[in-house]
Amino acid sequence: MSMSIRIFPPMATRPCRFCLSLQDDSVFADFNVDNDGNVVLIRISFDGFGCCRGFFKKMSAVDSRVLLESVQRGAVEDPKVERILRNYFEENSDIIWREALTDHDLLCTKQSPNSC
Repeated sequence: MSMSIRIFPPMATRPCRFCLSLQDDSVFADFNVDNDGNVVLIRISFDGFGCCRGFFKKMSAVDSRVLLESVQRGAVEDPKVERILRNYFEENSDIIWREALTDHDLLCTKQSPNSC
């Protein structure tokens, strides 16, 4: 299944650099950008599971640049963005609840057309 992705406005109660709504608004992922320009997840909330916070790994410099450029252009419904997010969630699946990631089809799988 393809991942649905849209830019969601940051909320005052959940400050972040940008927020992505995933899977038809069943998942909200809030991101910041560090001083080196790397994207890092600060929280992710899942319908049916709640909000997950932790010390998430930074996204690679290349993936960060592509994701930030896509967000700035408002072009997040892109196979490259889906691949970047699936890979990033896979890399952080030891911190993010793997069951929630699996339930919401956010990991790299054979069924996902833009799998890692």
